[in-house]
Amino acid sequence: MAVLTRWARGLFSVALMLGTVGLGAALIHAADHADSPDTTESNLDINDLFVFNEGDDVVFIMTVSPLLTPGEATSNAALNSRGLYEFKLDVERDGIAEAVIQVAAAGPGAAQTVTVRGPVAPSMTGTTSQVEATTALRGSLGDVLSDNGMMAWVGPSDDPFYINLFGDESLTSVLNGAFSAALGTTVGDPDQQTVAFEDPATDDLAGLNTLSIVVQLPKSTIADALGIGVDGTFYAWAASSIR
Repeated sequence: MAVLTRWARGLFSVALMLGTVGLGAALIHAADHADSPDTTESNLDINDLFVFNEGDDVVFIMTVSPLLTPGEATSNAALNSRGLYEFKLDVERDGIAEAVIQVAAAGPGAAQTVTVRGPVAPSMTGTTSQVEATTALRGSLGDVLSDNGMMAWVGPSDDPFYINLFGDESLTSVLNGAFSAALGTTVGDPDQQTVAFEDPATDDLAGLNTLSIVVQLPKSTIADALGIGVDGTFYAWAASSIR
């Protein structure tokens, strides 16, 4: 079944050998933390994308269901059973994915079964997706799933995104620095370029939770799926869709 990809978040460049990750420009309909223009269903609303190297592996994290308060809202958090969550991997940085990692869930609430597929070449590209017929990793929401070098976990967690929204001008400087690094050119005031908030800084999302989708794969598996060497570079973004 084809689905329309409606929300995307974050473009990252990942150098497999060097272990460097550079934050890049967001792609189509980017949104975060309850400001998606296309959905009122919070478990389809992507907060953030994190991609980083961990030894010989690469870790992908997508967070959805923004601003969950501790207690019942967090305990009952679950993926959308009609949703398809994808990490899209691109070699040429042309917005066309050469491989996808797909996550879907079935069933209600904490009793959900989670299925992880890929990385595999997508049958469809652009604004449509299709659940790929490939070997899948399955298990329960909240459990660590592991097979053939892949590990995955889906469940509620503390929001890993740190931001001092209501602090000083260092917020502007941090954003300038991030986009300048991603685009390879200075964005904003040249004198306001940093990657750290001024001390003391306050995490304004502290105490709020989110629903995290975590997939860890060997670099060699990703390289094989993309047709690149283990010292190659690829780009990644996250998307959620309705099946």
